[in-house]
Amino acid sequence: MKNKIWISAVSIILIATVTAGIFYYGFLLEPSKSDPSPLPSNPGGQLLVTNLSASANGKVSFNITLNEYESGVIEAVVVNGERYSWSDGSQENTTILKDETKQWSMDIGSLQEAESIQVVVEATPEWGSANAMVESCTPDGCNQTLPNYVYDYYGGVHLFREGIHVLATSQDPRTLVGEFEVANDFWKMLLESETLNATDQDFISILLSRGDKPTGGYNIQIESFSWLESYPVKFFFQVNFTDPGEGVEVTEAITNPLVLVPIGKLTPGEYNIEVPIVWYILSIDEEGNPIYTQIMTFAPLFWRQSFTINKTEDHTPSTIFEVILNGNEAPDLSVQVDLSDGLTEEETKKIVEAAFIQTMGEKLHRLDTLIFDDNNITAHYTWGYDEKDMGHIFDLTADLTTPKIAIDHCR
Repeated sequence: MKNKIWISAVSIILIATVTAGIFYYGFLLEPSKSDPSPLPSNPGGQLLVTNLSASANGKVSFNITLNEYESGVIEAVVVNGERYSWSDGSQENTTILKDETKQWSMDIGSLQEAESIQVVVEATPEWGSANAMVESCTPDGCNQTLPNYVYDYYGGVHLFREGIHVLATSQDPRTLVGEFEVANDFWKMLLESETLNATDQDFISILLSRGDKPTGGYNIQIESFSWLESYPVKFFFQVNFTDPGEGVEVTEAITNPLVLVPIGKLTPGEYNIEVPIVWYILSIDEEGNPIYTQIMTFAPLFWRQSFTINKTEDHTPSTIFEVILNGNEAPDLSVQVDLSDGLTEEETKKIVEAAFIQTMGEKLHRLDTLIFDDNNITAHYTWGYDEKDMGHIFDLTADLTTPKIAIDHCR
């Protein structure tokens, strides 16, 4: 009888020991609920977060660029552990393409000067992150809020022609608006700063104008804006035009619909601006509802312009060419070449390639003929939408004494 009791007691002790061990080791293996889950490791750094800045007034801004992958989808932005949607700080969509750069900027509330801030961009197939120190407020004050784009309809009348205007000022022009009692004087100042040849110390802005219109009711709207880190760097705008149709009341005054886009200081190099345009007519139905009808044109409406950023200490001048395209005036072309000491083959190729890209964009092309001397250039390209379509022509002649470029091409 005593043996049975002794065996039972030993069994109970063993069971209790095993059970306690299971709970003990299970507790050790269970992650602490008070510790946040660590961020996943960034496998390849292909989503780059750059130009991160944070000021004491709460403004957080950065750029993101996608490398290697053909495309990705931005899911959210996390700032010091606080999660925001992409649309909270950007008007651009959440799809990002290879070599494309997008911007995000948001006021998240006041921050402590000199504290560290971390930004994590959650995306697929890969996320990115960066850290920065909070900077002090600008001399203009911590409560200053600047719009991303500046739209205007009357200040540019009789000033800006239709098209793309590159502006180089000493500071962000949005900070100067309040210094002019007459709005038109502000736009006159910007017109005087127009250039196709700036330096890396200039603050660059891009102005898109529809030119003078006889009445109100004409509109310009930026649908999206991004830049591609290619060479040359490409600024890409998707823009909508709207014209007044029947039944639309308009002001009987000349207008000049325009939009000012501040960019900032840029690194030296060549830059291209591309603006595909979708055009609508606004009309009003019998019930007073607006109806937008897209205007279909024979050829796509597309603006292009190139410009050059030089190093401050670089004294190599840029040459601005007047351009005639299929017999019509086209935007001027800026190329960083010095024509005063003769022309090299490398400089010649740089001129004709810049002319092709400004006119045709990044279409597949081949330089078949190039003849040049110190006064003239003749070039012939074959181009196409793909290898099977390489039957289109692009002919260029340049008078370097003027300097003027004449281009004839087929679509």
